[in-house]
Amino acid sequence: MKAFRKQCICPFVAVTFLSLFGCMQLTGCVSDEVDNDQPVLTAYQESLIEKAPQQRTQQEGIQSLKPAADPAMPPLKIVSDPNNELDQIQLSIEEAVMRVLANSPEISVVSFEPSIAKEEVTQAVSVFDPALFGQANYEDEDDPANSTTLGGQSNSRLWEAGIKQRGTTGAEWSLGYTLTRNWDDLTTTVLSTRYEPIATFQIRQPLLRDAWEKVNLAGVDIAKLNYKIALASFRQQTEAVSTEVISLYWALKQIRTDRQIQQELLEKTQETLERVQDRKDIDASLAQIKQAETSLKRRLAFLYDIEKQVTDVQDQLVRLLADSQTNLLDDYEIVPTTELVTQKTVFDQPGLLRTAMQQNPAILRSNLAVEIAQINVDVAKQQKMPKLDLVASTRFSGLDNSYRDAQEILYDGDYNSYAVGLTLEIPLGNRQREAEYRKRLLERSKAASGRWNLSDQVAVAVKEAIRSAETRFEQIQIQQEAVLAATTYLQGLEDTEQIRQQLTPEFLLVKLQAQEALAEAARGEIKAIADYNIALARLTQATGTVLDMRYVKNVLPEITKADLQKDSVN
Repeated sequence: MKAFRKQCICPFVAVTFLSLFGCMQLTGCVSDEVDNDQPVLTAYQESLIEKAPQQRTQQEGIQSLKPAADPAMPPLKIVSDPNNELDQIQLSIEEAVMRVLANSPEISVVSFEPSIAKEEVTQAVSVFDPALFGQANYEDEDDPANSTTLGGQSNSRLWEAGIKQRGTTGAEWSLGYTLTRNWDDLTTTVLSTRYEPIATFQIRQPLLRDAWEKVNLAGVDIAKLNYKIALASFRQQTEAVSTEVISLYWALKQIRTDRQIQQELLEKTQETLERVQDRKDIDASLAQIKQAETSLKRRLAFLYDIEKQVTDVQDQLVRLLADSQTNLLDDYEIVPTTELVTQKTVFDQPGLLRTAMQQNPAILRSNLAVEIAQINVDVAKQQKMPKLDLVASTRFSGLDNSYRDAQEILYDGDYNSYAVGLTLEIPLGNRQREAEYRKRLLERSKAASGRWNLSDQVAVAVKEAIRSAETRFEQIQIQQEAVLAATTYLQGLEDTEQIRQQLTPEFLLVKLQAQEALAEAARGEIKAIADYNIALARLTQATGTVLDMRYVKNVLPEITKADLQKDSVN
């Protein structure tokens, strides 16, 4: 009996399993995983998502300008200055970079884009997910009948269940099982109550339009490329903000040095004025005293202007740092503790240009845009073809007044049907798809033109940054020589002043001008050094290697590690 039953169910089971196996081959395996060739950057981006948005002391009002303390962030060193009412915050460039990477709202805003794009990849893949379907229906009829052979009463119950899926080749298949129980009072029917199970398998495979993986996986491929574009945009913003912070850090160091130089100049001018006033009864005239006072007032006014510049640059830096200790509400002074680089750098221009073409995020984005445009061209080209589909189906059925016996007939496979055919559709004119193809060709040409245009712009930016760094370094040496010459000249005047018998207006003017020249030379030196360091940072931004800078490379894994540890504790 067991052998007989096994023999009976073989046709139905064999066809079912063969159908499922064939469908799985057509469907293929589609994953929503994306290539991760930048694990550190991806981990950093995901860590920002985990802790966003940044916590503030209050959600509204002026306190919303002050970030809440982050226990994962090491505190900064604060020094009280007895000569200054404001506390001084000692800040190294590594600490500045760490804070901007961990807290910057500008980076945090774009950090969501790769994650959003990744969800869009999953959405694109989901069209290939299998789906279960089914229905249940009950119908009861009682109609008047004007015949002795035709009844008027009947009822039916229907249960249906199955699975369907769209494949990567464009195939759409479904496997379903339907059970119907019917009863009627017809005298012409053999079985008044009957069970009719039906198992069906259907498949439609496009052969021209909408066919094969290149077309059907285009949406997935484009979504994955869009994810890479979003990640490149995130990197570009991260590098831009990091470069801006580094530049502001050096600018703050420069302007604070300018203030110190101006304060020293003011002290020298005050000393000169006092010496002139001491000689009032000897040989100093009122005009000479007023001349010295004028220089003092002018230099004091210029010092106030520098004080404003210090505050302005500090506020710009603080806004990007977005840290609880360096915020826009408290009063303090930031003291940059990292020394400026003064060593000469030898630049390999061809090598830097090659690096920029390979790593600059904007270049990467343009290359990915060309890839997307090419996919759209390939799809549009195939979609111009006529629609030719292969359609096939098979059905097993049974019928009996007993559910068990009806199922046995179904399993036995004696009653089976099949159909196979082709459907053809040829659009006359085909103007819509021809226009779509031409449009995609134009978009590809536009993307390619944009890539070359952007490549040229990046190359110019790299060469300009190299020339800027080289020029600034040459200016450093010139300004150092100017400082030495101005110092020697002023010292000579001061030595001469000790032995002069008479203070003349001409000598006083020369001395005041010598003081100003020394201050200007000193400011020029520190500006050249700061500009040299800023030019180096701009060069790394143009080549797309900011994340490889020592300042950034050392702290980026630490930030990610700290965030992960914080999340695990919570």
